[in-house]
Amino acid sequence: MNDTITKLCDHIRKEPDPMAIDKFSTLYKISMILISGDQVINVSAGDIVSIAIICNYDTMTHPVIRVRLYPDISVVRTVASDPSKLSIRCNLDGGIYRMNSDDKNPVLVSPAKGFSFKLKAYMESKNIPASNMDNYIDGTKKSSDLNTDIKVPLELYCYNETLMHDLKRRVDSIYTNMSVQSVVENIFSRNGITNCSIDTFHNQEKWKQVLIPNLNISDSIQFLESNYGLYKKGAQFFCDVDHPYLCNSDVNNSIVPIPIYVESSKNNDSTNGMQKLHGDYYMTTMAQNVSVLSETDIERVMNAKTAVAVNVKDLSVESTTMSTLFGSDNTDNDIPTPNILHKTANKYITSTYNARVSEKTTSVDISGSGFDISKLKINTRYNLVFASPIRGANIGHYYRATFACHVLSNMDGELFIASSSFNLRSN
Repeated sequence: MNDTITKLCDHIRKEPDPMAIDKFSTLYKISMILISGDQVINVSAGDIVSIAIICNYDTMTHPVIRVRLYPDISVVRTVASDPSKLSIRCNLDGGIYRMNSDDKNPVLVSPAKGFSFKLKAYMESKNIPASNMDNYIDGTKKSSDLNTDIKVPLELYCYNETLMHDLKRRVDSIYTNMSVQSVVENIFSRNGITNCSIDTFHNQEKWKQVLIPNLNISDSIQFLESNYGLYKKGAQFFCDVDHPYLCNSDVNNSIVPIPIYVESSKNNDSTNGMQKLHGDYYMTTMAQNVSVLSETDIERVMNAKTAVAVNVKDLSVESTTMSTLFGSDNTDNDIPTPNILHKTANKYITSTYNARVSEKTTSVDISGSGFDISKLKINTRYNLVFASPIRGANIGHYYRATFACHVLSNMDGELFIASSSFNLRSN
């Protein structure tokens, strides 16, 4: 009888809890090689502290890729012998893993798209990394163990040397009977940049003559954007890890958005990472990881170009359009000032300016871990789905990222998990 009860209890303990929610995260296996001159160094996964991919889409053209290692001192001696000839190759193989607490190890349940890069590496000596792997002081172990392996921190910054040089090349000054998009495509192809994603321009007008000053490729794109106009709400140019992107900044640009599910603040369950819905996996994060900064009504009144009043009875906002410019009371100024100082052919100036202003009214800072970062590019669009309908009532829009940072950290094994943070804007 007692044996029967014992077997029955063991069976119940082995049965999965029907109320338990599976938790998933996208994890990566990283293989890395350092190339110093003619020497090839294989970096073990245990020596990789972190890889950070920092993308400031609105202010920079290239991402900042920071690699922090903790290799043997012999590796540091090798790469330091000729730092000008140092490069790095890195492959990140992704997969979606079940992260339930009763599993001793994460279990692979679905493949995820990986990515790789081969970049020039620059040794940074000013910023020495600190982590829980920092068990050495000046090459000597803190403990009394024998110093069989001497490890030291190493920090590398990586960049695409070829692409950076290509973008510094001067472009031709005169183009005849061509559209602006044809001009841009010609600039890229003539300088060997063939792998580039370009959204179709809204401006398809053909010009008898397109004049470009003595500029390089990066500056010429900015010049064409400012003086001719590429998209109704402005353009973004960014050279990601895989290839350059020239894309439309409009959040409603016909690209299917990636949803980010935000759990209710009443949910105490840690749901960072991915969740499975309708047979597919989607990003999810906790409510406390989402911060929304919205322009208040009084800020809108003070910053608006229109006379605005708030009806206190029904809280509706009423506005009256002002004249474009108000006259000055200074009668001593006899010099008239023109409304337009510089002539431009860009017919999208107003819509681009309004889009940039609209983006400042609502800013969303969101963070999470275990996301599938291979899908997240400059032209990705996001849709926030809140479990709390009240919180998501007025901010359930499409968003683009103005900033994104992904830090892949070692999980004390062969697997790495990405901690991501974004700044999202809607126009």
